[in-house]
Amino acid sequence: MKTRTQLSLAVVLLAPGLAVYLFDRPADRVYFVPDWWQPGTGGALFFGPLGASLPSFTHAVFFILITAVILAPWHFRILPICLLWFCFDSLFELAQHNAVAQRIAEIVPAWFQDVVLLENTRAFLVAGTFDPRDILAIAMGSLVAYVILIRFRTVGFENDH
Repeated sequence: MKTRTQLSLAVVLLAPGLAVYLFDRPADRVYFVPDWWQPGTGGALFFGPLGASLPSFTHAVFFILITAVILAPWHFRILPICLLWFCFDSLFELAQHNAVAQRIAEIVPAWFQDVVLLENTRAFLVAGTFDPRDILAIAMGSLVAYVILIRFRTVGFENDH
């Protein structure tokens, strides 16, 4: 699969996950969405129950495919990339669990407040909601990305069965 095709596929697969945040979630609870944007009230208007875990699925697929694009010039194995993103996304989901979220939020360095993307870390942990279905969605997204990458054998990939 050519890099451009892989990037296009990654964006197409990410789009429904982003749409959940734009249409089904309240703007004041979504990072990077302006407060004036308010079609979503938190009632899963457009995506229904699927909207609860769709962003977790699309995030995993997107970042695995993007990582593969970045690493395409080098020979690497596909499975470790998929497992790495599965673990990374799952750890972020687990960090929202009530049993650990507040403890982790307390040890987040103060300088995170001054860094774009990191400034919302405490709120993500404390206001976020752990859902085991998100772990399943992350696993499914990782598997889908693995199948895509194996199926199309992007140039630079080693056979990884």
